[in-house]
Amino acid sequence: MASPASTASTIAHFRNHQWANSLIASEDYTPIPTNSRRPKPSGEDGFFGATIATPSTIPHVLTLQRRTLDTPLSQPPTWLPATKQDAAAPATPTPGANPADIIMIYDLGGSGIAGHPSTVHGGVVATLIDEAMSLAVAAHASVRTPASASASAGPDDKNPRGKTFTVQLDVRYKKPVTTPQLLVVRARVVARVGRKFWVRAQAVQEDEAGAGGHLEWAKRKVVKIDAMAFWIVTPEGQQKL
Repeated sequence: MASPASTASTIAHFRNHQWANSLIASEDYTPIPTNSRRPKPSGEDGFFGATIATPSTIPHVLTLQRRTLDTPLSQPPTWLPATKQDAAAPATPTPGANPADIIMIYDLGGSGIAGHPSTVHGGVVATLIDEAMSLAVAAHASVRTPASASASAGPDDKNPRGKTFTVQLDVRYKKPVTTPQLLVVRARVVARVGRKFWVRAQAVQEDEAGAGGHLEWAKRKVVKIDAMAFWIVTPEGQQKL
């Protein structure tokens, strides 16, 4: 796992940003190591820990976990509405992403992750959301708490998240995610049935036009991406069905 020193240096970096600092200062959350930023000898996490861990891609990532997790629903939730009409129809509401189980703060570096100019490639955004979701699932799985993760750290290629797999990921792109800029992804497990998990997530950025005389802390936060996914945790040694 990442060392306490590296986590401390990442926290120090994000404290220079008003919004990130306010999230770090929250008493409801505690920083945890972002294990996937450490490439493993087996090759696991090579994309997240090396390919997009450069000055022009995503040089800094900080993960915060909620200290007290709410108990998820014990039955599958309603899925995200497919149309505006569906969203307006009287029905059981889809659980939201707040309060988030996991908050990931990404420092988007620049052109290395761009699709269009100053716009992050949609596939990269989906990856960042998927990563936050995986940590939310891990937080609720019996083998995953911040304390147990640290205690179980062993070989260099050990992944304390265990065998968690995305089965279905539904990403709704509402607005372009811009770079270079901070991106905050919040993820929450909204339902769990045995080894099956349903997760909501949102990717949020400050309003780029927020210069309109607003102080830094008062800039409007805009939901750029809304997502929902179905995950499964497999027994050790088994692969996804």
